[in-house]
Amino acid sequence: MMFQKKEEIINPFSLEQCTSCKKMSKRKFKEGDYVFQTSTCSCGGKSMIIKIFGESL
Repeated sequence: MMFQKKEEIINPFSLEQCTSCKKMSKRKFKEGDYVFQTSTCSCGGKSMIIKIFGESL
């Protein structure tokens, strides 16, 4: 008997952390995201991507 491997669907996410207020947020991965990429946090500090990972459905 032949077994078929079940195809797993993986959703990519980016985890950001602010260097000032230490707030962490998980968001959907966007094309062009990379670790250590910075943006502006709601507190006015710099938010940095610290991890890119996938979660299976």
